[in-house]
Amino acid sequence: METNRYPSLRTRIAFVLIFLAALFAAGVSFVLYANFSAELQNSLRHRLENITTLAALQQNGDAFMMVQAEGDPYFQEIQAQNLKIRRSDPELRFVYTMRRDDQGIYFAVDGGLPSEEGYSPFGMRYLEPGPALEENFNTMTGTILEPDFYTDEYGTFLSGYAPILNSSGEQVGVIGVDITANTILAQERAYMVQIITIDFIAGILIVLLGFFAADYLARPIVRLRDAANRISKGDLTHQITNIPTTRELAELAIDFNAMTNSLRGLITDLEQRVAERTEGITRKTEQLRSASYIARQTSEVQDLRVLLDTAVNLITDQFGYYHVGIFLVNEAGDQVTLLSASSEGGKRMMQKGYSLKVGTQGTISDAAAQKKTRIALDVGADAVIFNNPDLPHTRSEIALPLLVHDRLLGLLDIQSDKPGAFTIQDIDVLETLADQVSAAIEKAQLLDASKAAFSQLEALTAERTREAWFDKLKDKERVVTYTPLGLRAEKVLGDEANTVTIPILLRGQNIGAISIARKGNAPWSKQDEDTIREVAIQTGLAIDNIRLIEEATQRAKQEQTVGELAFRFSQALDMDSLLQVAARELGQLPGVEESSVYIAQPSDVDEESGAVRKPRSARRNGS
Repeated sequence: METNRYPSLRTRIAFVLIFLAALFAAGVSFVLYANFSAELQNSLRHRLENITTLAALQQNGDAFMMVQAEGDPYFQEIQAQNLKIRRSDPELRFVYTMRRDDQGIYFAVDGGLPSEEGYSPFGMRYLEPGPALEENFNTMTGTILEPDFYTDEYGTFLSGYAPILNSSGEQVGVIGVDITANTILAQERAYMVQIITIDFIAGILIVLLGFFAADYLARPIVRLRDAANRISKGDLTHQITNIPTTRELAELAIDFNAMTNSLRGLITDLEQRVAERTEGITRKTEQLRSASYIARQTSEVQDLRVLLDTAVNLITDQFGYYHVGIFLVNEAGDQVTLLSASSEGGKRMMQKGYSLKVGTQGTISDAAAQKKTRIALDVGADAVIFNNPDLPHTRSEIALPLLVHDRLLGLLDIQSDKPGAFTIQDIDVLETLADQVSAAIEKAQLLDASKAAFSQLEALTAERTREAWFDKLKDKERVVTYTPLGLRAEKVLGDEANTVTIPILLRGQNIGAISIARKGNAPWSKQDEDTIREVAIQTGLAIDNIRLIEEATQRAKQEQTVGELAFRFSQALDMDSLLQVAARELGQLPGVEESSVYIAQPSDVDEESGAVRKPRSARRNGS
């Protein structure tokens, strides 16, 4: 390997020393510059705060309240005062007063002349006020400064604000003062030039000292490197005899000598192991990728038949096996049936209805009975285990149980035309794949069962609804018709022209209809029909709710009547009194003409006709 393009150890050590020294110098310079800049900015802020505070104290708040337009006496008085304030310090750029209304902040009196650049006339809106001014305009109790400098076409400035108070101590406005930062920026630049000059001179000295120190430190390591190069070129018999005087380097030289002795015995064995493991890892990685792809594809399939066909075809395509089939167990758990296969022979077996008894001799039956993976590495040579004319080229077979929570769903049968085709690594991957297929099959089966249960529930609900409404309407129909004369309980719409009829459906059962006739010949739009159909749906639900309430009310009345009868029966003191109370109370029920209560011995009752001989009874005519 060509190493001349890489820097030497001496150069690296020199660069590290130079970098550390330069980093230290830069850090010191940065701290000095940051402190100097902070002092300048704090001085400017303190100065601006004092100027703004004094300027606010010089404002006549009462006169400021009277300013209504540019040029009036109060405006000129305040403008002259602020102009003096601005001219008192050459670094003051703007002095201005502001008010605030519903539309925002606007300038009132600018402490400048209309001919000057940046002059703000009375009423001009402050479109982009600073965050400190925007947040504290109405609640300002003292002087505040903007947190940062800002730069525009007029330069770099720092702004300060203070409230303007009238004679009553109420805030009537805000005075703003902008001071230029050009002076401190110039001072910062001059200080930066001084620091850079000093750092440049120090940098030259640091470079010279860095290379001198690096040469001293790297010299013994370079000598040790020369000896190591001979070893790296294959001269494992070479021993380092020039041991450095530094303890760590001396230990390193001794370790090199020990390493050469170990390498001579390990290189051959290591190369062989690396080749074998690389091949195994590559194959297992490809198998896991294929298994993951199959799992993703099968997880998206919901139909069980399509799922099984997809699984066997994908396993055959991705792994290249001779035959792949899936058996599913019956409800009794004593028989497995081939339901999907990828090979032509397997498809012929499916047409014949191929199935196996669980627990009989064979790879598949044993796997189903024991719920464990079964493998035969040379099936064709053992006719007792497997001898299938539909799959004559089989030389290896593996049967993997499809389990979910230790419940057998079926088996995944994989056959190869190569002897000894399944290794331990193959079995691990295939068992993982079988678990994924099991989960997909269970999901599909649960989905099918849920659909069947839902269909049965819908059919049962529809049948019960039909029976309930048949009993409800078997005596009479209910009709309500609206006409210009009002509501009538009769049906007047028939086959009139321009009439739309929408059935009232309740859980799939037709319990009535809504018919609407329109005046004139205007046709019914689809939106009209959709609206009537939605009304029909809501009408059906509301009517069914009323029916349910009526049935619940009727059941409550019946339970109340039974409870009252039981209470009265409990007050009877003898048999005759009880019979009389029972006959009387039953006779008072609505629609009862006559009621009788009989008590007799079992031998006196005719079991076929129910006739009673020698009865003890009580009778009550209904009222």
